[in-house]
Amino acid sequence: MTQRLYHQDSYLKNFRARVTGVDRWKGKPAVELDQSCFYPASGGQPSDRGLLEGLPVVEMADAGGRLLHLLERGDLVEGQEVAGSLDWERRFDHMQQHTGQHLLSQAFIQVLDWDTVSFHLGRKLCTIDLTGDALTPELIYEVEDVANRIIVECRPVRVHLVDARRQGDFPLRKPSGRKGALRIVEISDFDFSACGGTHCRSAGEVGLIKIRRWERAKKRVRVEFYCGGRALRDYRWKNRAVYRLSRLYSRPDREVVKAAMEHLEREEGLRKKLMEVQDRYLEAEAARLLEGIPKVRGIRVVRRVLTGIDMGAMRELGRKLVQDGEKRLALLGLAGESPALVFARSEDLPWHMGDWIRKAAPLIAGRGGGSPRHAQARGSRSEGLEAALDDALNHVREED
Repeated sequence: MTQRLYHQDSYLKNFRARVTGVDRWKGKPAVELDQSCFYPASGGQPSDRGLLEGLPVVEMADAGGRLLHLLERGDLVEGQEVAGSLDWERRFDHMQQHTGQHLLSQAFIQVLDWDTVSFHLGRKLCTIDLTGDALTPELIYEVEDVANRIIVECRPVRVHLVDARRQGDFPLRKPSGRKGALRIVEISDFDFSACGGTHCRSAGEVGLIKIRRWERAKKRVRVEFYCGGRALRDYRWKNRAVYRLSRLYSRPDREVVKAAMEHLEREEGLRKKLMEVQDRYLEAEAARLLEGIPKVRGIRVVRRVLTGIDMGAMRELGRKLVQDGEKRLALLGLAGESPALVFARSEDLPWHMGDWIRKAAPLIAGRGGGSPRHAQARGSRSEGLEAALDDALNHVREED
């Protein structure tokens, strides 16, 4: 059985140990030691990384009470004395996030009487799921203020090792179902939790807690948050982004959101005007294309390869060509790097445009589909547009 040094001292970075077992786990070499400061994944906290006799420890596993160190190479042998060292930056980050989670969970109880159902410490984000309904910015700020006040006060973090039958002596946030020895983490006069994870010595070392966002998830509220170094790095890029927006809009940083909203409103107004102009242009273009066009077997067929418009405009042109008349058929192609087809017919014609487009699409090395009256395709071979339109036109010419 491995002595778990991190339970006594979460700040232990280096240690010496003896290999007591050699195995394989998840397809990788794994060794067991008589003692270790490497923490295995548990309770929402990822496992530690580091080096063992110079070999990278890529993962830790708790296999039925056996603490296994998964290595890149199987160079160690049973009985060998080894030196271990933690990836301290990773460990301390986990300590900040985990201690911060204890603070945040207790703050949600004090402000909203919401219990924490689960905790996840990810590589980029931390989350807790809560027994709540909905949050507002004002409630989030109140919870943050409670948690960060404990950080500012630098409340000490203590560990109590007790028999599980004595857990009633402590005001635990959540009772534990464990038997035997129980490890209780106390944030002085604030939070008591049964927990086997690694934590800071003081709430002050958490530095800062910031809730990033929240969402409804499986009838719970999921809160994303940052602590310590993660919160600082998040603030840095956001501060830089606000500074750049402030320069871009020539407005003070506290007014950039208002400036962005004003910009979007202006852009939306211009977009609507552009759409109105485009609609008038397409109406005129449809009238021009239909003017004096010869009929094919009594049907007014507009067959054109277009340039200078986009797919959306070509779709709309197809609709306008067939919407207000009888026996009309639009066979349109769009030339360019991304060639396209649009087929449309008036309501009184019997053909299925989706079937036609699926047959013609391979000629432009593309795929397509649609409804009986309107269909479209995109491809990559512009040289095939003429053949694709001719193929569709042959349906009309050859119809019995």
